[in-house]
Amino acid sequence: MSQDHQPFDSDVAFGAAAEGFDAVRSSLGIIGRYFWNLQMKLLLATGVMPLFRAQWWLFVVVAILLLAFIKPLGIAFTITAFCAITMNPTAHGNFIVPLKHEEKSTASVPAGDAELGTDVSPRFDELEHVQLAAAEHHIGYLAAIKRDLVDKEIAAAALGAFDGTVQATGLKLSDFDMHTNGAAFLVAQLANLGRMDKIDPDWIAQVTEEAMTSEALEAIRAEAGRFAYKMEGAMRDDLGQPAS
Repeated sequence: MSQDHQPFDSDVAFGAAAEGFDAVRSSLGIIGRYFWNLQMKLLLATGVMPLFRAQWWLFVVVAILLLAFIKPLGIAFTITAFCAITMNPTAHGNFIVPLKHEEKSTASVPAGDAELGTDVSPRFDELEHVQLAAAEHHIGYLAAIKRDLVDKEIAAAALGAFDGTVQATGLKLSDFDMHTNGAAFLVAQLANLGRMDKIDPDWIAQVTEEAMTSEALEAIRAEAGRFAYKMEGAMRDDLGQPAS
């Protein structure tokens, strides 16, 4: 494909969103990486990228400050960071990542750094399996309780299902990874269930915060977690796989 016919990143990102809910996880990941790249390009344009290249942990500081003082932006930044982490962003590539896992696209990477930052995290396949299994357990839990739930309850159940599945599979994730992966997972599940007509950062932030912190939703988080843990354990037993 000639350079004149290369699709823009925005075309790839928002074109993916139109592929349907069957590909919603992939689409949200692409969109998240697209907005992550925009943020990295902003750092380049303002001349502060060298600081972040020298001290990568400044991204963690930014996330904490945003979560503390501008929570919607903090959650949005954290979700885009999670989407980018699966593509192994590197300082040499200015932390800019390719949009798709299956393509070694260099359209977003600065000249001279095209070969950098294109490898998928070695844990991506394992994490993807957990996410797919958690999605099945989440849907199973919603069907099992036989009552209609509001968005924040569905989101809380998604967090519980993700946590229970992680525990059952024995995947080791840090608190930060659990937070970012859980947030991204619940957003994908809400979209997959048709609860998102459009991507609204303020609405996503509100639902995510309630799902994660509301004491009123603790029971549904725990119940969905136990359901997912039990179902995943039973499935692994049937397949002869070890459970944690």
